Amino acid sequence: MSKPIGVRIDSRQEETWNKFKNFVGEKYGKKHTVLGNELVKALELYLDLYERVSDERKEPETHLLKEKAGDLEVLPLREISYDLLNTIIACRGYLEQLDDELKDSPNPVREKIENLRQGLFKAQKLLQERIEEIR
Repeated sequence: MSKPIGVRIDSRQEETWNKFKNFVGEKYGKKHTVLGNELVKALELYLDLYERVSDERKEPETHLLKEKAGDLEVLPLREISYDLLNTIIACRGYLEQLDDELKDSPNPVREKIENLRQGLFKAQKLLQERIEEIR
């Protein structure tokens, strides 16, 4: 037997909620009786991901996502990694441009930019290693 549960959603997240409801409606042709089940599946997936990331492994394994996701389309880890790598490389390029424009900035600003640059470099290196392992 099911029971109603109420939550409040901030207006900034309302679009996400509506997208989810529309997804369920398109998938099943209805929302009544299936919206709650799909929401529970989404929450289980989220909690499973969070537990795996918190468990010092720092990332979930793709095949486990596919098992848990059921009918959801989950992109392969390699594809996501390439997208993220391209984003990091673009961010590093923007930082280089910013650094050139802020040559006369105070030291704290330049230190923050340098910390960002180092963090992005480490992230890029990590992703490149991950992609090599996935191949």
